[in-house]
Amino acid sequence: MLGSSKPSTPLPPFLFSLSIRKIRTRNQIKSFQEGYSKLMEKENEGNKISSFQGFLKLTKRVRKSKTNSFTTSIFSLPNELLITEVLARVAATSVCDFFNLILSCKAFHQTANDNYILGHVSLDKVPVIPWRLPKQAFFLEKCKETGHPEALYREGVVQYFSFAKEGEGLNCLNSAAKVGHVGAAYVLGVILLCIEEGGEGRRLLNYVKSKKGIGESRKKFKDVINRLWLNNFLEPKPNACPMQAQHRRKQRWPSDDDDDNDVSCEACGCHLQVIFVCNLLRGS
Repeated sequence: MLGSSKPSTPLPPFLFSLSIRKIRTRNQIKSFQEGYSKLMEKENEGNKISSFQGFLKLTKRVRKSKTNSFTTSIFSLPNELLITEVLARVAATSVCDFFNLILSCKAFHQTANDNYILGHVSLDKVPVIPWRLPKQAFFLEKCKETGHPEALYREGVVQYFSFAKEGEGLNCLNSAAKVGHVGAAYVLGVILLCIEEGGEGRRLLNYVKSKKGIGESRKKFKDVINRLWLNNFLEPKPNACPMQAQHRRKQRWPSDDDDDNDVSCEACGCHLQVIFVCNLLRGS
């Protein structure tokens, strides 16, 4: 869902210098790259191997080999292979692995605040509002400052529905939606439809529908607001469709798990999403 391009593969070989102390030639470095790539290919085949786990498995193999050594410094490898791409890839996989990695090396730690890296980090295990966790709160703020879509989405929901700061909430949601965050587009579309009928709100919901993101967006929004004190609510505008009664009889109302709805009328379909969110906010 991130707007920026994904880090390329394979990982730069300097990652192996954290644990590998015995490497004879640069040809061996190349073989380590190839070995790492094969391990990461298993992840795409369904085996859950994180970047950090793959690195550890490969270094265990190296320790078993008997070679006359020279110590490879992280700074002895080409600059284009250094740090940023590795940290971005690990950060996109697991924030826990990312923190472990930056603690393992001074060079990694110094580069951890790079905007490119913070723009790729996974926030799955970071609380929506990290109460009494100042380090995580600081980290989340840094991600928001770099334009991380998920961080902007969370901030927008918190500001609009919990702190009742509608202007700030709309700005954050709009920024996240502009870079392709489907959940932000969904929430922003519903809010705008509660402000005025049709227009941009309907366009945003149609965009989410085209991405088959209705169901996932509902689940994400529900998960976020369940962690908040809600102080701001939405009031739906009347459905402008003159045939809404017939459409309601002919079509079923979508459930929470629907990825899309079967309502052929655009106005009625958008109105269903508004009603869902309004009811969700009020706990009904």
